[in-house]
Amino acid sequence: MPPKVTDTQPNADQTHAVEEETALAARRIVATYARDFLDGVTLMSMLGVSPEGLVHKKVLAEQADAAPAKKATKSAAKKATKKATKKTAKKASKSTAKKATKKTAKKATKSTAKKTTKKA
Repeated sequence: MPPKVTDTQPNADQTHAVEEETALAARRIVATYARDFLDGVTLMSMLGVSPEGLVHKKVLAEQADAAPAKKATKSAAKKATKKATKKTAKKASKSTAKKATKKTAKKATKSTAKKTTKKA
């Protein structure tokens, strides 16, 4: 028995709608697996499914401009953490020193009290 052959071709409008659906599904998948926005835009551009009006070069330039601002924020945060760590360390060492001094003073007082009781 010969295979079925169809004479009809799909309409151009139907083909366009299928392409849009496929591109939309591909964008969703790319967005799921992308690590960040720039990674997603790069992958979409490589696959040819980027939305209309999205230009990879412009996005890359915008990300490059925004990157120095992030670095400044990170360094400021690091400095603040270092200061907080130093303060905590100082407080801990001071309290440890005070405790040690108190213990030494108590021992000294006890030993002097014992000596005086032995002499008497």
